[in-house]
Amino acid sequence: MMRDWISKIKGWWNKMFDYNKIISDFGLDMQTSKHMLEAIQEWSKIFNKQEPWIDRNTTSLHVAKTICEKVAEAVVVEYKSICSDEYINGRYQKFLENIQTNTEYMIGKSCIFFRPYYDGLKIVINVIQADKFIPVRFNGDGELLSCIIIDQITEEANVYTRLEHNELKDGKMFIRNIAYKGRKDGVIFESRISLANVDKWKEIQENSCVEGVDRLIGGFASMKTANTIDNSCPIGMPIYHNAIDTCKEIDKQFSRTLWEFEGTELAIDIDESILDKDKKGNIIYPKGKQRLFRKLLFDETKEKSYNVFSPAIRETSLFNGLNEYLMQAEKQCHLEHGTLCKTDVVEKTATESKQRKQSYYITVSNIQKSLQHAFDDLVYGIYVLCKLYGIPVSPNYTVEHEWDDSILVDKDTARNQSLIERNNGVTSDVQYIMETRNMKEQDAIEFIKKQKEYRKLTEEEQEETSPDEE
Repeated sequence: MMRDWISKIKGWWNKMFDYNKIISDFGLDMQTSKHMLEAIQEWSKIFNKQEPWIDRNTTSLHVAKTICEKVAEAVVVEYKSICSDEYINGRYQKFLENIQTNTEYMIGKSCIFFRPYYDGLKIVINVIQADKFIPVRFNGDGELLSCIIIDQITEEANVYTRLEHNELKDGKMFIRNIAYKGRKDGVIFESRISLANVDKWKEIQENSCVEGVDRLIGGFASMKTANTIDNSCPIGMPIYHNAIDTCKEIDKQFSRTLWEFEGTELAIDIDESILDKDKKGNIIYPKGKQRLFRKLLFDETKEKSYNVFSPAIRETSLFNGLNEYLMQAEKQCHLEHGTLCKTDVVEKTATESKQRKQSYYITVSNIQKSLQHAFDDLVYGIYVLCKLYGIPVSPNYTVEHEWDDSILVDKDTARNQSLIERNNGVTSDVQYIMETRNMKEQDAIEFIKKQKEYRKLTEEEQEETSPDEE
């Protein structure tokens, strides 16, 4: 079914970004297939709440977007990272302010690219989402070696597109820019133009090179799920991909439930002679919902009366069916039970609950690993640009990452266990503080020392203020 949806946007993709023209103009050996790029555009639509199965009779719960929100929150909760160089860390921390949103984009659209650049005053970081980014070539380890970044400007009916090709080769990163002019309602790559024709791009060189690098300038993160669109492509699928068909059924079931409530609204069948009419002879309904009264022509030989239309609502069975679909989506996406569905419907055994929690932990952990690798590459890119533009930074910088693992281990349970071990002399006060307050060893030692000093000072003050014993 996914391929059926993809086929619906092929014409749109060909109109927006001519795959063959890109290959021809840049002279590329494209490793990412056209089918894969079309799939990324389709995933982007689903993520942006433009599901292809939505029509006038179907209302969406946008479960795919909800899954991305829930998982992104679990991935980055209490995440901390710091770079030892002050300037780099300042730029890095500014970028991390939007880490949850960017994580959503990555897991909802399959991949993302964090690209630092110099704006003339400082290093800033541009987040390139999957639908504005074309991976071109990877090495055997799945590391990105070549890509195209898409930049577009729309002015009335005209569309200006800049394609920036970055390629790593022999310790150098080669950059080439090509610009096009087109129309929103026509061909996007209608004609090649000079970068100088667009004010925003007039300072950009068509060709440039950065020497002495061992990776692209920027961090690339991708989902690690197997790619069923293109088995040879190292880019993974969005987290909800296995549940796309289920998401469609969820929306159909939800729409049935809405119709059940609408279809069983109270109505009264009443003879039209009972209702007043205006000067033109039109029936005047009472104020409020007009549905409450529905006029009928009763048999003249019978007493004129009314019937109440108030059928029973079957919401329980409909909601139970919806919940079953939500549970199925959880399983397909390796989510923890209760992420989407109501947990009081099905009792889970301890073994089943542990397996689901373990599966969810693996999913979240894989995303964290991909992001951490991208963040390390991003910091490296910031460092390279600082050296290139004369911003003083340390070549011996380090980057530290701290991820939360509360998905697998309940925090209250872990804290209680740490307290028991401390009280029984199994661990020390320092170890207890490190585990429960997420401190480094030296910080924990200083914390305990200050607490002891404060406690001693407080006890002395109490002794001085207490009355003398008789």
